[in-house]
Amino acid sequence: MPDLSFIASLLTFLGLLSILIIAHEMGHFWVARRCGIKVERFGFGMPVGPVLWSKKIGEVEYCIHLLLLGGYVSFPDDNPDSAIPKDSPQRFENQPLINRFAVAIAGVTVNALLAWVIMAGVYMGWGGPKLGHETVVLATVKNEAAHKAGIHPGDIVKAVDGQPLPDAGTFIAVPYFTQAFESHKNGTVLIGLERQGKLLDVEVRVNKDGKIGFIPEQQQEQLGPVGNPLDAIAYSVDFLNTTIYKNFVAMGQMVTGRLNPEMLSGPIEIVSMGSETIEKYGIEKGLMLTAIISMILAVMNLLPIPALDGGHILFILIEAVKGSPLRKEVQERFTQAGFIGLMVLMVFILYNDSQKLVKRYAPSEEGKKAVMKELITAPPSATAKRHAAER
Repeated sequence: MPDLSFIASLLTFLGLLSILIIAHEMGHFWVARRCGIKVERFGFGMPVGPVLWSKKIGEVEYCIHLLLLGGYVSFPDDNPDSAIPKDSPQRFENQPLINRFAVAIAGVTVNALLAWVIMAGVYMGWGGPKLGHETVVLATVKNEAAHKAGIHPGDIVKAVDGQPLPDAGTFIAVPYFTQAFESHKNGTVLIGLERQGKLLDVEVRVNKDGKIGFIPEQQQEQLGPVGNPLDAIAYSVDFLNTTIYKNFVAMGQMVTGRLNPEMLSGPIEIVSMGSETIEKYGIEKGLMLTAIISMILAVMNLLPIPALDGGHILFILIEAVKGSPLRKEVQERFTQAGFIGLMVLMVFILYNDSQKLVKRYAPSEEGKKAVMKELITAPPSATAKRHAAER
């Protein structure tokens, strides 16, 4: 029977992510309508593959696509068969620069505001992290080998193989710590620890599955519930800005090779991590992760990559400086190239996510032996007894 608690957490987190996507597109939708631009379609999901649901309400067609990895707002400019005249102000391209800029930046603005509001709500309802350097603590020591190596619960990890843990922010330091053991299977690794203010190095054996016999957990000093909304907003802005900065530093370290690119997470891994976070630590931690994702969406969409909001903003800024827009053919080529590049990156990320899931849920050799032993030593079931009696 499926774990109902995990299913509820999964559906909850999927709902939170859907809110982020819909809110982003609603930002574009609302500003476009205020500027007099006609919106022909509001889509939830990528505009590829089959449409699961579609309904026209007023002048706008609302639809849900099979690939729920984004959303879009479609203007007459996107439809070569649109009945709207080419010179109509209802087209996006015929609007003043300031209006087009407002429409393009509306989605990321909504995501940033939503992130701050969600995080402020977490601080007011439950409390939240106090800014400062995060620590990776060995929360649980699982086997005798780790005990013999000198690992104690509560030890703080400072370095792996002489390399300090990166100050990479929430949800990053622990994956860096665990992926460091992949290259030490069936070998040993030197871990720098802090115990009661003293520094020490411990050599630990890594098994063939890359496991080390203890569970790391990232910790931060916590604040209690914040009663003043203005203080909660200030904490929210500081926390999210710092966390996003550290996550983008981590991305830079992936490019330079200091961090393994396999640490890059996509939608599958994010949903899996978010569901487990809600199940283990409660809705407040899920909301915190949702706020971080919302801010990451805002910043990522500002990157000057065609097919993202930042690409549209780049074209608008070029037009403002140049005095005339780039030729439509040039914009289309850049947009197509950007879309293809994003699809290639998405394929890599999805493959990466699937490999992580396989590693996470596939049983280790020890687990397989334990299951086999249980099957061998378990008493026969009633069905087996009946079959034996019949024979």
